Amino acid sequence: MESNQNSNHKVFVVLSRTHAKIWKNNFEPNSVPITISKPSIDPEYRKMLNQYFSGRKRGELDPQFAQKVADELKDAGGLYLAGGGKGKASAVHNFAAYLRDHHHDIASKIRKIEDIDAENMTDGQLLAEMRKILDRELK
Repeated sequence: MESNQNSNHKVFVVLSRTHAKIWKNNFEPNSVPITISKPSIDPEYRKMLNQYFSGRKRGELDPQFAQKVADELKDAGGLYLAGGGKGKASAVHNFAAYLRDHHHDIASKIRKIEDIDAENMTDGQLLAEMRKILDRELK
């Protein structure tokens, strides 16, 4: 009986390379997400890294950050990912690849990946987007 309950547990995750917002089965307008942020790096050190790598590692997510997010998703029944970025810089697609490589059980629960301009959306707008995704899925 409990596995049936978990199979209906929907989780909505909005990702960028530096933070994630996670809503678990409550997508009402005033729902508060779990927020996970990548630890900040000293600005001078970041500048040096950017000069050294000159964008070569833009597509890589910090493994510790990705693992923290994955840990929050273990009980998901259906996983909906959203985020922005194109190509190598797409955090949401890089995270999906991380899950496929390191967490096959969680990756198998991905129902939909949406490309949205999450950086410029409020939490209410993100939740409205989630409700649209669920409505399209039911049709």
